[in-house]
Amino acid sequence: MRRLRGYFVNNLVLRGLRRVPAAKQGKHWSSYLIKGGSSLMGTAAIGKTSKDIYATIKGGSKEPMDLPECVLVGFGNPLLDITTTVEDTVLIEKYDLRSNAAIIAEDSHMPLFEELTNQEFVHYSAGGACQNSMRIFQWIVGKPFRSAFFGAVGRDKFGDTIAKRALVDGVETRYQIKDDVPTGTCAVILSGTDRSVVANLGAAALFTTEWLDIEENVCLLDNAKYFYATGFFIAVSPESVLRIAKLASQTNRFFVLNFSAVFVLRSHKNHLDEILPYCDMIIGNKLEALAYANTHDWNTTDIFEVGRRLQSLPKDNCRPRIVLITDSVCPVLCFQDNDKVLQYPVPPIDKKAVIDTNGCGDAFVGGYLSQLVQNMPVDYCIRAGIFASQRVLRIVGVQIEKLPKFNESCI
Repeated sequence: MRRLRGYFVNNLVLRGLRRVPAAKQGKHWSSYLIKGGSSLMGTAAIGKTSKDIYATIKGGSKEPMDLPECVLVGFGNPLLDITTTVEDTVLIEKYDLRSNAAIIAEDSHMPLFEELTNQEFVHYSAGGACQNSMRIFQWIVGKPFRSAFFGAVGRDKFGDTIAKRALVDGVETRYQIKDDVPTGTCAVILSGTDRSVVANLGAAALFTTEWLDIEENVCLLDNAKYFYATGFFIAVSPESVLRIAKLASQTNRFFVLNFSAVFVLRSHKNHLDEILPYCDMIIGNKLEALAYANTHDWNTTDIFEVGRRLQSLPKDNCRPRIVLITDSVCPVLCFQDNDKVLQYPVPPIDKKAVIDTNGCGDAFVGGYLSQLVQNMPVDYCIRAGIFASQRVLRIVGVQIEKLPKFNESCI
């Protein structure tokens, strides 16, 4: 049976790839349904694979690579980033935001999104932490559809935009479409080298485990070798994360969890505790690691002790866990079995070169995973992550088309 490929984006998005009958012009891309109205959009529905479409867009070849397709599957919240740069703290104070923190929007934050669209300088880009990591992964791997991404979007123009960006960047998307809820958005306010992030999840908050049971999705999950989920997605569908984590552990595959944000550690402690025994790798920054220690009454702020205790938490299978703790200035810490701790200095970067720190952590993960799936040593994985994060710092948002072509000499 022909394998389905992500989303087909109609002529609004991939103009010129095919002729759309006049009677159908103007329809939303997700209205071209297959198999009895399933909302899984696949290019097979129009007789093309996503590899064909990608090659048409890029004008490139369809030569296979050693990595199998969809070897890595990510789970997260697809969002449209709305980014603006400010020279004062008026917006930040008005909406009671904090620098270098990410939060979920409450009712009091809703006017912020409209206010941002009226700013003089505003930039729109496909976002969502996990999806950004998958796009960086694809940039480094260099061949399309070696990663797949699960999340939920609305049937609207923002969904169009995100689908287009993911396809062009070579990510296989399996979006669950929500008809009555808009695609999620993320307000990103840049002030100097600081950023404040507010996510209005919209449709992304409504992802359900039933989507994992669609026949084509089951096939994709059965063939994947690595799985990655963000803490942000635990806040949306903890059942889905636990199910995938257990699947990975029981079938001797690799599961990576990112803590993502301090609020996740504080608000979803019980869900995290249920999921962590199945995690082969935990990624978090220093503040997140300390927040975990605090919520579990470890009574320490020694990051080395916290890292060791995270690494030695009970685990379902016999594969030793790896814990990565990142910091914008201090070395990346890697905690392994037998109290082994490795430190990887982060090369200094000229502050004048820093444009946008949003997406920096996502890029680190994408870089790391790009080498992990190729069975490269931890040292190589971390250096790829650091390189990717420092390239993304120099642009607004995660814009793959503005990044240089990756090769081994980069790291």
